[in-house]
Amino acid sequence: MEQQPTAFEAQIAPIRCTRPELVSHEQAARIHELAKRILREMGMEVRHPTALEALRSAGYRVDGDHVFFESLVVDRYVDDMRRWIAERPSLEPPPDDGRLTLSVSSYSLFVHDIETERVVPYTTDRLIEMCRFMDSLAEDGVEGAPPGIPMDEPPELQPISQYRIAALYARQGATPVDPTSAATVNHLLDMAEVMGEPIHSLPVYVPSPLRLGGESLDVVLACVDRLSHVSISSMPSTGASAPIEPFAALAMAAAEVMGGMIAVRHLCDKPVTFGVNIFPFDLRAGAMVFGSPENLLYQMLCADFSRFYGWERERGPSNIHVMSKLPDAQAAADKAAIMSVGAHLGARHFGSAGTLSLDEIFSPEQLLVDCEIRDWVQRAVRGLDVEQAQRDDSQRLEEMVAGVQRGFMGQEQTLADYLLCRQGGGSTWYPRHFQRAPIGPWLAAGEPRLSARLKDDVRRRIARHDFELDAARRAEIERIYRSARNVHDGVLR
Repeated sequence: MEQQPTAFEAQIAPIRCTRPELVSHEQAARIHELAKRILREMGMEVRHPTALEALRSAGYRVDGDHVFFESLVVDRYVDDMRRWIAERPSLEPPPDDGRLTLSVSSYSLFVHDIETERVVPYTTDRLIEMCRFMDSLAEDGVEGAPPGIPMDEPPELQPISQYRIAALYARQGATPVDPTSAATVNHLLDMAEVMGEPIHSLPVYVPSPLRLGGESLDVVLACVDRLSHVSISSMPSTGASAPIEPFAALAMAAAEVMGGMIAVRHLCDKPVTFGVNIFPFDLRAGAMVFGSPENLLYQMLCADFSRFYGWERERGPSNIHVMSKLPDAQAAADKAAIMSVGAHLGARHFGSAGTLSLDEIFSPEQLLVDCEIRDWVQRAVRGLDVEQAQRDDSQRLEEMVAGVQRGFMGQEQTLADYLLCRQGGGSTWYPRHFQRAPIGPWLAAGEPRLSARLKDDVRRRIARHDFELDAARRAEIERIYRSARNVHDGVLR
């Protein structure tokens, strides 16, 4: 049966781009073979005594703290993962209406203070203020809260405090955050259950190159009975913690997450999946670089390579992390470039909005710029209304005659189109903050800057905050927070 076009497709001619696969199935298979050789000949350093002993007891070859994996074993576990992916209940994807959404990162340690123009450490009070700001965008296609970590809390309590603040002050507050302490992870899971968004999956991060260990593994083991799935990921940097050549880097990245998957399976006996990622490194700056053309290409390369392991293909890049430290021209240019390419290739959600310096800084001003960029790109992707081509030419000619005589701005057709534009349709996108007026009014207004308008909007949004979590859930969230704090204080004593 022929598929009927969606309302979006029937009314307009959306703009879509295509691209070739950056790695073929045959190339992916060759990379996979090299990854297996790495695990068989180089092995993986396991810096976790429990994991090391579990693998030794299971019969793996161990030399000091290095564990070696035979190729047949690797393939067996990879096939198990492929089957798990294929057998998952799949939800019917929503029709593509061309709408783009954003989400923020919860990892920022600093916040851009719009009053002082300084980048300052997050505190509890600053995070509450930013969650109030986030709440104002809950119905504007912006997901996620909290946008940072309160640094005035002890490290073990930071995720608990994050979740508490977001739940109390933002409608998006049930967003999961990464637990960082085995002592308090169960308190975080309790909070998520109170909010009706239980956490059933947690990540284990593999330090590159080829190491297993660290707090994320301890966290998973501390609550494994409450989990139904564990994910494995790593962040190898080409030229720093991985080979500079991207296909060789893919092989090493695949080896470390496959080794991590096998080890974690032995420890927790749960479904474990992995994703393969590589990231560019700037030798001059000595840093992993996001917001670069290489990062954009690597996002697509890794998405294509992941199909070999059973994941669905994601055609467009969707991570808009950038390296700029302030909401400046560099940040806007990098984010706009990635979002435009990604949306035209089919991406509909973009992460790390409002985030700067990779994920170290959150800027409310930048988030408003990102919303404006998002709306710009969304309008471009939406294309043109093709139904207008079917209008009667005689009616068009009458309107032209009237327009030439009396002007076109006051015509019924023009005004109707303007009203439609205000509802997100029509022929013209009207920005909320970007300037379009001629130079005369701008000079007369004292040459106002975009940054000043954005800061005023941030202040207004925070001042208008009126969200309040219902009393029952608020009381339970506070009780769990106090319990976590008591555990922490008891350990210190």
